Amino acid sequence: MANQLVKDLLRIGDGLGEDPTTWPHIPCPTCRRGALSLVDGSLVVETANTSKDQERVFGADGIYGGFHCMLKCLKPTCDLVRVMGFMGVWEPGPTAGYQTMLTPTLFLPALPLLEDTSLCPRNVLERVNAAAKILWLDPSSAANRLRSATEALMDSQRIAFGKTLHARIEEFRKTEPAAAELLLAVKWVGNAGSHGDVLGLGDVLDGVEIFDHALRLLYDTSSAEIVRKAAEISARKGLRVPDAYSARPPF
Repeated sequence: MANQLVKDLLRIGDGLGEDPTTWPHIPCPTCRRGALSLVDGSLVVETANTSKDQERVFGADGIYGGFHCMLKCLKPTCDLVRVMGFMGVWEPGPTAGYQTMLTPTLFLPALPLLEDTSLCPRNVLERVNAAAKILWLDPSSAANRLRSATEALMDSQRIAFGKTLHARIEEFRKTEPAAAELLLAVKWVGNAGSHGDVLGLGDVLDGVEIFDHALRLLYDTSSAEIVRKAAEISARKGLRVPDAYSARPPF
């Protein structure tokens, strides 16, 4: 099953338009199910001198600056989320008109990466959360922390302590070949992140989605539970309490 959070984050990574009503779904880091919306009056957009980071995001021509705002969930008990990032105004073409785009570089608290944290051992979750904190500002470093989460997962599975991560994953392949193949891809993403500022948001989120699927293969028992429940219902012919009804269906 696809990680919907990753799809949401990819849309956010494409940038936020000038009109907050057009923003994509921004998942709440507290409840993970609600959508964040802009706190009225909190959006501040400022023009500043062009930085190399802004040129990389928006191109060499245009007006650049920064923005910050506050987001809230529909659920009143959830935490407020602070957002900071780049602002760019440019003209894509002679007939397109000027467009403003806001590119986030920090969410505080960080936006969630895993849909079901109950599937994740605590030591693994800590490293995934560490990746989430810097994902927007430094994707390559986030990839390194995702690689560290893979190391922690091998620890939780008690696989070949003291060996390289590659060797541990190959050892793991003997008992969990499908999950091991996924984790090998996550390792390669992490390795690429070690070679400077080379990865983009999409590269890291590919790794997150693959890692999340590996966790489901290893820890998600919901499929077996559904099969068991279906067998029980068939055995009692749909009744929660046998003979609870005097009338029997004609089949």
